[in-house]
Amino acid sequence: MQNLDEPLSRTPEKFFSEWLKVYIPGSNAEATFPIPPEFREYFEDCLFPPSILFYAKAVLETTARLFNKSGAPDYSPVFPDKIKFPALNARLKEWKKLIEIVQVDRVRKRSRLLKEPGATRCSLGLFWEEHPDWPDWPTAWPKDGESLVSGEKWRRWAKNRSDVLFTLVK
Repeated sequence: MQNLDEPLSRTPEKFFSEWLKVYIPGSNAEATFPIPPEFREYFEDCLFPPSILFYAKAVLETTARLFNKSGAPDYSPVFPDKIKFPALNARLKEWKKLIEIVQVDRVRKRSRLLKEPGATRCSLGLFWEEHPDWPDWPTAWPKDGESLVSGEKWRRWAKNRSDVLFTLVK
């Protein structure tokens, strides 16, 4: 068992700078999943091994189950009809059709679509869309006594937070 006075050895040294943003267009149903920096080197732009696509597929399945289980009234209008799709697998399949997945690289200020709504599977899009308006994103945890973001950057980020809002989901 680890001593609580010692720093956590499993805490990543780098800040999560890449994410998979998962949402249903036209609703506020949204989740984000960080891509751990220590595994980033395995997520190369190639079809084999299907690393980022495999991760996106796992995220798609997890999010479909979370959305199906949550019963949140905010996005209940987009829920698959339980009468039309009584079986769990059929409902999950409908959830997956609604979901869109975007890979976000905050450090390089770009993103790309991995799954569009209506599609049944994720695909590797090699085209990245540039986002020059995103605020700077740190690449490492701050040292003791330092803040994560400077005061000016924080105020700029807070002012534009509607553009960069992320929600962590375990």
